[in-house]
Amino acid sequence: MNTAVRLGLFTVAITAFYNYVGHWVPQKEVHPPVDTAVSADMSADEMVAAGSEIVAGKGTCLGCHTIGSHSPGRFPDLAGVGARAAERGDSKTAEEYLAEALYEPDAFIVDGFSPGMTPANKPPIGLTDAEILTVIAYLQSLGGTPSATMSTKLSYQSEPSSAPPAGGGSGASADLSDAPRLSPEKMLTTYCGSCPDLAGSAPRVGPGLGDVGARLTPAELYEAILDPDRVIAEGFPGGIMSASLKASGFYDKASSNDIRKVVAQLVSATGHASGPASGGGTKK
Repeated sequence: MNTAVRLGLFTVAITAFYNYVGHWVPQKEVHPPVDTAVSADMSADEMVAAGSEIVAGKGTCLGCHTIGSHSPGRFPDLAGVGARAAERGDSKTAEEYLAEALYEPDAFIVDGFSPGMTPANKPPIGLTDAEILTVIAYLQSLGGTPSATMSTKLSYQSEPSSAPPAGGGSGASADLSDAPRLSPEKMLTTYCGSCPDLAGSAPRVGPGLGDVGARLTPAELYEAILDPDRVIAEGFPGGIMSASLKASGFYDKASSNDIRKVVAQLVSATGHASGPASGGGTKK
């Protein structure tokens, strides 16, 4: 058998092996948030269902947490958290412990993990008090029995009851509701225009975004905005996009809905740029 044939068979074998392994490696994506209807008269089961949707969507929790994985993510695995919250053994109730973890995540750090989780009620996540109650109910259901209701009062709540009327949808956090909103195009030019080439492929501090919508999925784009250093484009330095967005106040001023609109704007960018295959902080 000549060398070319052996090399070809070896290449096929290696490709098949990695494809096989790839099917067994858990794949995680941070998806753009979707609205979940939250109302004041929800039952316990309805709260758990809504909380599950928010955890996987608008809350972006599964970008850093896992549920039932032997390989925890950046933050602790959530499997059994309902039971752990009920067995804290201190003066806090299960609802208070979970509320603290969502409103003031750095107040208590699980051994082996580092601080850094964004408060769930602050930008860019911006969950309402009512949405957080459904998340608490869902977390309690993971190994325990939900006791939180839509009338549960938490010390962190900005108002006695922030649940929208029955049939109402979720919205931006209260501190952003009256703020003037920039268009997606204006947000890109304001916060990103000095680094990447927004319309083409000219290499600057960041890669061109002219065809980023043809190269990256909405989930990848959303992750690149929320966690720019998770994956770095080849040939570009890490840390710059994250530092720039933080310094400009982007994460304090942009709601999750704003970011969703920016992602939609980037998805529409399907030009024919020929620069490095990456958008934001993501390599693809």
